[in-house]
Amino acid sequence: MRIAHVSDLHIAALHGVPLKRFLNKRVTGLANLMTLRRGAYSLDVFDRLVDDLLQEAPDHVICSGDVSNLALETEFQAVADRFKLLGGFRKVSVVPGNHDVYTRGAAAGRRFEGFFYPFMFPQFTDLDVDLYPYVKQLEGVAVIGLCSAQPTLPFFAWGRVGEAQLARLRDILARDAVQAAFKIVVLHHHLHERELPEGYTARLRDLDEFVKVLLDGRVDLVLHGHDHHPHFGAIGPGDRRVPVLSPGSSTRLDPDQTRVARYNVYTVENGRLETVETKLFDTRKRKFIWRF
Repeated sequence: MRIAHVSDLHIAALHGVPLKRFLNKRVTGLANLMTLRRGAYSLDVFDRLVDDLLQEAPDHVICSGDVSNLALETEFQAVADRFKLLGGFRKVSVVPGNHDVYTRGAAAGRRFEGFFYPFMFPQFTDLDVDLYPYVKQLEGVAVIGLCSAQPTLPFFAWGRVGEAQLARLRDILARDAVQAAFKIVVLHHHLHERELPEGYTARLRDLDEFVKVLLDGRVDLVLHGHDHHPHFGAIGPGDRRVPVLSPGSSTRLDPDQTRVARYNVYTVENGRLETVETKLFDTRKRKFIWRF
């Protein structure tokens, strides 16, 4: 099975959004879009990403969150429409990032889930129930999607899995069908340490508890996003080391080639992660190319 991993799209679609929708935490996000992030994340690159994924035709596409910038309906709709081109439940999996619950209203109203439930569940699900973790049994692979995102004060982006999700994750990992599969856990927040201030303001607050569940459940691969840097790491001791991978942002335009838009392709064969490959965006050719 070939699995493509995209993340941190940060699509901004603000046309027609009334000014009053920005009279909350979004005012800081809008200011960021107009200054530090001006032109950094491109809908055009996202369209080229989708075209490239259609050409590569992986068996499954996983997105590890932050599909939006400000958790607006227009942003979610723009991404959902493009994900539908890639396929439905059997072809695409997605989890929310902190930008997808940017305000308490977006989180309380399950706005992200309202647009993306077709990529998480085979049929409509009551959005008032506990949705995470969800699990998909694919061909020899179990994809388990978690929500680490929660609304925060401005300038903070930390996350938490939470005791309830951790308990359900333990139960899922104990299922016979899941134990027999190659187990991929997907969340938005990274597991590695960062320098201050990000190391404090953007961390996963229950990291130790989460890692213990992963190791006890013998997870085979962890995929994340959040810090916008490609990451190839691992957790755990000795023969229990678990790869922890992120492509960074898949839509970012950046002169720094270590951060320019990219996505990973993982090949899983005979219950093992056999290869990890990367395609990155060539700003001159305006297309994604293999990184060698």
